[in-house]
Amino acid sequence: MFARLRPALSSCKATPRVYLFFPAIVLKLVAAAVSGAAFVENSGVLWVSGACLWIVWFGFLWLIALPGTDDWLRCHEKSLRAVAVVLLVALLLAGIFEAGAAATTGLAGVNVDIMGMNSQELLSALDRSFVYNDATALCHQAVENLRAGLNPYANANIVLASLRFGIPLDRATPLRIGRFADDFPYPSMAELNAVWVEALRDPQSVPPEIESRLAYPAGCFLLPLPFLVLGMGDLRWVYLLLLLPVLAFVVMQAKGSLRWWLGGGLLVSLEIWNSIAAGETGVLVVPFLLLAWVLMRRNLWVAALCLGLAAATKQIAWFFVPFFLILVLRTMGLKKAVLAAGMVGAAFFALNAPFIIMDARLWVSSVLAPMGSNIFPLGVGLISLVTGGYWHLDNALLFGVMEVAVGLICVVWYYFNCRRVPHTALVLAVVPLLFAWRSLWAYFFYLDVILIAAVIINEYGARAVLGKAAAPPNLLAD
Repeated sequence: MFARLRPALSSCKATPRVYLFFPAIVLKLVAAAVSGAAFVENSGVLWVSGACLWIVWFGFLWLIALPGTDDWLRCHEKSLRAVAVVLLVALLLAGIFEAGAAATTGLAGVNVDIMGMNSQELLSALDRSFVYNDATALCHQAVENLRAGLNPYANANIVLASLRFGIPLDRATPLRIGRFADDFPYPSMAELNAVWVEALRDPQSVPPEIESRLAYPAGCFLLPLPFLVLGMGDLRWVYLLLLLPVLAFVVMQAKGSLRWWLGGGLLVSLEIWNSIAAGETGVLVVPFLLLAWVLMRRNLWVAALCLGLAAATKQIAWFFVPFFLILVLRTMGLKKAVLAAGMVGAAFFALNAPFIIMDARLWVSSVLAPMGSNIFPLGVGLISLVTGGYWHLDNALLFGVMEVAVGLICVVWYYFNCRRVPHTALVLAVVPLLFAWRSLWAYFFYLDVILIAAVIINEYGARAVLGKAAAPPNLLAD
């Protein structure tokens, strides 16, 4: 089958920007593996190496977002296509192997050498990730509390949620207070275990050192609510069922051979499927952000509604709102920008207003907890220098100032350049997170999928790429 697949793909034409998507997938997987190994091994070299790989990955996304990349790499088109075909097939085989190993012996049963380190320890850590994390458990608990007539924000309890859904110790979020106040940059597993053992003695009383608030807008539990009412018992199936129809719809919007490249690229984007298996709550916003960007020019109101639902579900979507509205303002006018902003706001408050009315202070303190809590530094951006032990800085405020400053620079730059390079918004929106105190890769791992779909559908549009790749039509042309 694979012997016939390669020549078939080689005969399908795309453009250099589309072909770049496939090495970007591999780079993302390697970056995630190195950063994950850095956490498991507590290695400064790996922390910084992972951060460098993520920055290079952002560079690939930037090239994909720029229309001029097609002209710049035109002379390398044949080579890029060959590389893309090989990587697509290799990623497909890797996905089949991973799924088979996880379903039979478990990944911890695979004995391979990984960067000269203990493969059993690293793969066991990956194997443990394919269960709920603390955020997913709290979201599921919130659905159950709501069905019982309780305020999900007032009755969140990470200890009970951990017992209910079997969360591993290393998937809880420690806070820099109490017994962890003097630990930096992160408490040891022995210290975490001691607090956790104490918590299990009295599950109704959560130790202050463990984050227990439901720290997301109400969409995180309202959107899955109908599925769980109908009897579905695992949020990961909800995430999958919400994502698959949107991916299918998006693939069908692509034309000609580009449809095959987009479909293949989505299929082998292993980090998306791994994140669903791991119960990453960020997956829940992917279909809404994807539709928001793909439908902006075709149906602005549906696009704005989807963006509002994403913003009502997880805070990461907030970073995309100003760029969306700027693009509407600069290309469709002030009136449509105001109406789109109203649609985004209406969707957001439709889901969250009941809980704001119940207890506004509790809702605000919960939803803003990721920004206001005394959380340990962690991530794959500049903070890697701190977690890696190379920069001895214990100042979350400084990182917050840098994040805001970089965000403002990105917004201003995009305002003046969005008509020429509209899809750079998808990269610029999360660049500030590279300067944040917490910059987990789960915050932006899905960007490449949204970007490549938007480029193929919005820029290349109805012009199928047959034979020599043509320059994409102007996204902003009426």
